[in-house]
Amino acid sequence: MGVYLTDGSFEGLLCAVYASYRGPAPAAIVDRSMYQASLLDVCVEVSADPDIARRVLEGIDNVSDGQAGRLCLMIFLSEFADAPLLVCRLIRKLMRVRQADYLKNYADSDVLRAAQIRKMMDREIHRMHAFVRFQQGQDGFWYALVDPDFDVLPLLDDHFVRRFADMGWRIFDVRRGYGIAYDGEQVRLIDSLGAVLDPLRAQLDEARLDGQETAFQEMWKAYFKAVNIPARENRRQHLRQLPPRYWKYLSEKQPQRPERPTDLNLRDR
Repeated sequence: MGVYLTDGSFEGLLCAVYASYRGPAPAAIVDRSMYQASLLDVCVEVSADPDIARRVLEGIDNVSDGQAGRLCLMIFLSEFADAPLLVCRLIRKLMRVRQADYLKNYADSDVLRAAQIRKMMDREIHRMHAFVRFQQGQDGFWYALVDPDFDVLPLLDDHFVRRFADMGWRIFDVRRGYGIAYDGEQVRLIDSLGAVLDPLRAQLDEARLDGQETAFQEMWKAYFKAVNIPARENRRQHLRQLPPRYWKYLSEKQPQRPERPTDLNLRDR
């Protein structure tokens, strides 16, 4: 049994699976930067090779009608401790049976676990589609902060490119410290938002936002409050559909700013 050390990337994981066919059976697949050395471990160093990773990905997609690649990526991005080994076992079993129906065999504990993770990831992706709130910056780009339970950011770009194809936007994962950026042509990864993000509050710096952004946010809060019908309010259902952990980046859930007294009110006093 061996411990496969990778760079922590999805490509590195796929390369570790490839290497496991010629090396010892994997007891663990870990990021080398997080590995704690042990005299009992047989360590296998794996370098991330894009060509090998692409070969593995194409191979599992070919025998699964294009389903396995995305499934393995979702498992990897779930960040569960058992995710790397689960991906390895799934790929090895799939390549042995070479049938797409294997991924529906819930009698297999690995397939069942993969289906459970996929369901959790799909739910989180759906919530990100609904709960992302953009704010316009002075530079003309639109910014949004998120803090999902799972690392779903790489699975969001298709939706937002289709929906906001004519906008330049940035979606930043505050917990994991990276984001995706779209400039109207292509999506790329970014590791910071520069001066736009206030790190002390983990919020966007209001001084860097467009001058009308605050006014639009206040209008949205007023609309959100106006459409609410207190007599029909269902607090339990509301919390189920809109969990409080997402509220900190929803503009409609922030307190309304106190209205500034007009000159007329001052004269009346």
